[in-house]
Amino acid sequence: MPFRSALRVRLRQTRSRLTNALLGLGRAPDRTLVDEEERLRSYPEPYPSGWYVLARSDEVTTTPRHVRALGRSLVVYRGESGRAVVLDATCPHQGASLVGGRVVGDCIQCPFHEWELDPEGQVVAIPYNDRLTATLRTNAYHVDERYGFVRFFHDQDSSERRGVGHPPPYLPARFTPIEDGTQRHLGDLDAGIVRMHLIEFAENSVDFQHFSPLHGEMFLPWTGIKLPGLEVRHAARWELDPEQPHQAWFLNDAKLYALGREVPRGGASARILIDGPGGLVSFHFDIPDLGHITILQTHTPVGPLAQEVRFRWFADRAVPRPIASYVVGNWLSQWREDVRVWESKRYRRRPMLVKGDGPVHPMRRWYMRFYEAPGGGPLVPLTRKTAEG
Repeated sequence: MPFRSALRVRLRQTRSRLTNALLGLGRAPDRTLVDEEERLRSYPEPYPSGWYVLARSDEVTTTPRHVRALGRSLVVYRGESGRAVVLDATCPHQGASLVGGRVVGDCIQCPFHEWELDPEGQVVAIPYNDRLTATLRTNAYHVDERYGFVRFFHDQDSSERRGVGHPPPYLPARFTPIEDGTQRHLGDLDAGIVRMHLIEFAENSVDFQHFSPLHGEMFLPWTGIKLPGLEVRHAARWELDPEQPHQAWFLNDAKLYALGREVPRGGASARILIDGPGGLVSFHFDIPDLGHITILQTHTPVGPLAQEVRFRWFADRAVPRPIASYVVGNWLSQWREDVRVWESKRYRRRPMLVKGDGPVHPMRRWYMRFYEAPGGGPLVPLTRKTAEG
């Protein structure tokens, strides 16, 4: 890895550790409250089909990198052309790890017998045998690299597939303000591992009644310190995207009150896009008289009840950096309150809902589409949607 890139990664890791310490993240849940086996049995299968982040772009180089995610052992590397490639980490020949191999062009060479595999998983060279067939291949994955993340499509029913298989049923949303430079990149945070099932984020988006007890108070941004006398009141709703069946939107208008009185211009509106089963989430904040802030939050299942969580945020150029930091820090302080619940929560397949609870059942019916078998057909045509941030 080039020195500057390695330095950026190390600085981000250091900042992340300090921030997580301030937020109180990464602490093991109280084991007297948690029976992990019982929790796991209560949830749906842990790895729904969808797009997930495997690494940040600056972590992927011509040195092959091992990633364990979604029940798979994977190798990710950058070809000499700059292309990011994801393959199963085990050579199809005799099972050696490709992680110890080297990059040749856009291919990877196994360190055991020097077989070369291309980005589609096809064996393209064997030093001692020139008879190559289509059956000499391993699993390869569709990759989408954008916004500083290397993302791949996981199909839960493709464990026996070889090569790249059929096209993914949808592609991740794209954000015009980031791509055209209207919004600039301002920061990153690697939040570590949260001990939860992926579905909990979607469940949280329709649980409107938890906002007052968990998110009704203000915190000193980037900490778990509550600010007395301040109250946040939420008006939330959830809806499916009418054009993109794999997308759901959580919409919230928040107003700030001090000692019972509304603070002028103290509120903000947020649109949260759940793009797929929850591996990719984006927050779009509208700050009155200033502009917009976008937070990308990603969840990568590295175990049945373990999500690796990453953040990356952008803001309009008119939004001062301290304001953006204040908004992001507030969200992270509120998010940690959810984490405390998620890490000891069990899943109720038949929750005892009452009038006033959110649309839990419609959300669950929508979520189950990410467990559909490939024979059921694609969710949507292979098109990209541009989400205006």
